Amino acid sequence: WLYQSHLAAEREFNAMKLAYEKGVAVPEPICQNRHVIAMGMINGAQLIKYKDIGKAEKVLEEILLNVKKAYVEAHIIHADLSEYNIILKPEGDILMIDWPQAVKKDHTNATELLERDLRNILTFFRRKFKIKLAIKEAYEYVINEAESLPI
Repeated sequence: WLYQSHLAAEREFNAMKLAYEKGVAVPEPICQNRHVIAMGMINGAQLIKYKDIGKAEKVLEEILLNVKKAYVEAHIIHADLSEYNIILKPEGDILMIDWPQAVKKDHTNATELLERDLRNILTFFRRKFKIKLAIKEAYEYVINEAESLPI
């Protein structure tokens, strides 16, 4: 169990470091030792905890922009993205956390994992904030086939 925890922490640290270096909104990864990751201070709360986030469209756009940066620039997919591992900071910016299951974009199941990440986020925003965006449109934006989102 301890060895598996060590491997998960190592994978998460490496994914966060790669994402951070490419400008993806993740906590600053400082170091990793055994099963522990030290990272920059996180000020905010999980997206799920908020009843109202003001300009929900802007938050969704920021999330999708960071998913795109991770995919296009860092060549990774979160692979477990949801409203539970997006932190909304007091000033309205986001942080994406919980990266141990991240995969490279050339992974065998990359398309399915990216679509699942997008489906999770879009379902949450549709249910909670009544924002409708098709998975196909979000997917094309993230993989860089569309320049903007129709929000």
